[in-house]
Amino acid sequence: MTKKTQRAKARTECKPPIGHELNRPDGSVIRYVREEDDDQKPVDHYRTVDTLALMLRNGSITGAMHDAGQQFSQDFARAFGSGVASPNLDGLPGGTAPGQMMVEKNAGAARAVRDALEAVGGSGSPAGSALWYVAGLGQSVREWALRQGWAGKAISLHEAKGILIAGLGVLARYYGYERCSKNAKPYGVARDQKIDR
Repeated sequence: MTKKTQRAKARTECKPPIGHELNRPDGSVIRYVREEDDDQKPVDHYRTVDTLALMLRNGSITGAMHDAGQQFSQDFARAFGSGVASPNLDGLPGGTAPGQMMVEKNAGAARAVRDALEAVGGSGSPAGSALWYVAGLGQSVREWALRQGWAGKAISLHEAKGILIAGLGVLARYYGYERCSKNAKPYGVARDQKIDR
């Protein structure tokens, strides 16, 4: 066996199995995956686990909530994908005429992020903060709850998950993924109680 094949064999023996998960010190989870690169060659590497996909798989959120979170995440990446986004919720652009230039597309995406945050109560609301850090910046729910939380105060994991779920529910309605049925009762109205419309 040549030295080159010995080195290649040693590298493959050190690799973790596909699907292997690790918890990082910051609370996020990474998973060892196999994907294809631009040349359609298989590449094995660790990838950050998608919190929204995990919540969908666990049944914590609906498909509409997941889709709304993904749309917010994509708008966020388009708006702040250059690495300019800070953890602070300030500096969202107020308004720019839409156009075809990349800067204007980024400004349009930033407006979409701002409008979505306003729909859930604003950037200073608990849901706005959860969406910014978890769906936008890709932090885990645990990391957001312990490090940032709401208004800079740490909150429990259960509270954080509830805040995120509520924010995703409102966001799903805002984006139009979930519609209220005609026969749905407002909160606090008993099922057998009639309401006038």
